[in-house]
Amino acid sequence: MEMEYSSHNFDVIVVGAGIMGSSTAYQLAKRGQKTLLLEQFDFLHHRGSSHGESRTVRATYPEDHYCDLVMESSQSWEQAQSEIGYKVYFKAQQFDMGPSDNKSLLAVISSCEKKSLPYQVLHGQQVADRFSGRINIPESWVGVITEVGGVIKPTKAVSMFQALAFQKGAVLRDNMEVKNIVRDEVKGGVNVVVADGEKFWGKKCVITAGAWMSKLVKTVSGLQLPIQALETTVCYWRIKEGHEAKFAIGSDFPTFASYGEPYIYGTPSLEFPELIKIAVHGGYPCDPDKRPWGPGISLDSMKEWIEGRFSGLVDCGGPVATQLCMYSMTPDGDFVIDFLGGEFGKDVVIGGGFSGHGFKMAPVVGRILADLVLSGEAKGVELKHYRIQRFQENPKGNVKDYEDQVNSFPNHK
Repeated sequence: MEMEYSSHNFDVIVVGAGIMGSSTAYQLAKRGQKTLLLEQFDFLHHRGSSHGESRTVRATYPEDHYCDLVMESSQSWEQAQSEIGYKVYFKAQQFDMGPSDNKSLLAVISSCEKKSLPYQVLHGQQVADRFSGRINIPESWVGVITEVGGVIKPTKAVSMFQALAFQKGAVLRDNMEVKNIVRDEVKGGVNVVVADGEKFWGKKCVITAGAWMSKLVKTVSGLQLPIQALETTVCYWRIKEGHEAKFAIGSDFPTFASYGEPYIYGTPSLEFPELIKIAVHGGYPCDPDKRPWGPGISLDSMKEWIEGRFSGLVDCGGPVATQLCMYSMTPDGDFVIDFLGGEFGKDVVIGGGFSGHGFKMAPVVGRILADLVLSGEAKGVELKHYRIQRFQENPKGNVKDYEDQVNSFPNHK
């Protein structure tokens, strides 16, 4: 039996229910918009970029425009978790380290200066003292400590935004693969067509399709976005017996990042009490529908790094558990947040290319996407860094003076 027609009409349809789409649906529903959130697979599935056990929060970026987004987001995470009644954000300090002449790390320090983000620079012995011998850095390195850090629980966070959106009246539908989005010539707005032929009409539409972004946008508008899906491997390493508490969240052990080759990041132990997450930022290009499903990473440089940094307290023989995840990489590592344009004008907004570092900013990205789709502008954000147009002007996107962090294709120098 055909459902009544009005049940297929919405103010805004959001395509893709990972963290960005779910956060956007929450923002829209909160503002009284009749919102539909569509997901091609099951909600909370493991084929994309928004599942798993932890994501880091840090305000330290070489690009200072991210600092503002992180600061707004850290407040929004707390706001949302107070509405739902459970925690998804566990705070810690953030510790960045690397060679003292590393351009990205120097840019991080100057960004802290510019944004008045309190920070401390530590050298060799000071680092060992500060972390009671748990972290050691070479003489030629520096470390930077900031207060805004911590861990987000990703699957739990996506679920939180979906629950909050639902509470505020959004309609959530999974196993609905969007095949096309077509301008409605008669009444304006767009028709969103799903795989089984069902059609939904929306005044406006937001596309947050993650690793499927460039495929869907090409189908819908013919536009070729330079967003490349990468498969990345997250590794967990065993903390040596008797030392587990020293690396646990809630102790003074920080979330961390190490600049240079390899670019490594990690979190205090939280999800698996005896294990610590230490992984390389980057991965291997793939088609999100025909994935290699691992293994794809060389562990030698990581083993060496772990042995050098963690005073023999973490077993560097090899990871005891691994999980696969997707990145949607842009050439410059910056997001794509913009109107689709063309025949859709400002009726379709896209958010993608989060390049393995967007999750922590999801609350503010949802706010921006909702602002754009409802009013055509986003308050307090300089969107020029995230425009589609930048790739027409320069295929590499935004020009940066520090290459090492952007280069996340190992063996594709």
